[in-house]
Amino acid sequence: MLKEERHRYIIDRINRDSRIYVTALSEELKVSDDTLRRDLVELENLGLLTKVHGGAVAKSDISIKFLERLNTSTSIKQEMAAKLVPLFKEGDVILIDGGTSNLEVMRQLPKDKNFTVYTNCLPIASEVSSSPKVDLVLLGGTVFSSSQTTIGVSVFQMVQSIYPDWVIVGVSDIHPQKGLTTSDREEAVIKRCMLKQGGKRVILATGEKLNTARNYHVASLAEIDYIVTENSKVDYIKQHWPSYTYQVL
Repeated sequence: MLKEERHRYIIDRINRDSRIYVTALSEELKVSDDTLRRDLVELENLGLLTKVHGGAVAKSDISIKFLERLNTSTSIKQEMAAKLVPLFKEGDVILIDGGTSNLEVMRQLPKDKNFTVYTNCLPIASEVSSSPKVDLVLLGGTVFSSSQTTIGVSVFQMVQSIYPDWVIVGVSDIHPQKGLTTSDREEAVIKRCMLKQGGKRVILATGEKLNTARNYHVASLAEIDYIVTENSKVDYIKQHWPSYTYQVL
């Protein structure tokens, strides 16, 4: 089989299965593991997949633009938020990053309980600013327009002074080996800083974000306490992903 034919075969397979394994596919194509690894490097350089240990996964095509994602999978985001919000207690301090799923969490905050919310997300700040029982602090910095969040040194420094009960970080991609990733280096720095501040660390991810990866590492799954996903994906994660200490909701 010619190299171009192999490449086409690899892309077709990864689009179908979301993941390929070097050893299995090299046997299937009757080439050496080294040959297949070189193919994967070339395809990754072309932006067609993401190499991981032992194989490759589909390149994420999920939009990172907040406004483009705002009205997508609305019922699923409501479903996920409804599983997380009841865990919050009176007086909890919540440090929350940007993202449309995170916005839905804030929309479902109980109106009869007091909370302190720190956020670098403009739409989330706007959402909770009229809630009389929420003590809101907006983390000021440079606005990253596509995600509607603030980034930069000032945000980093403010986050380091907060020790919240909950840290809720938005992600565009989550993978069982690569963990949490994002496409922007500065956003990755802020997300990592938030997760290091302790408390219960939460990720909300719709099914389309599972088994995908981008360029910049945020955290491993071992650093997460709760993965909140749509109901149809809960058993899949429990059965097929590494079992660290996180709970799947």
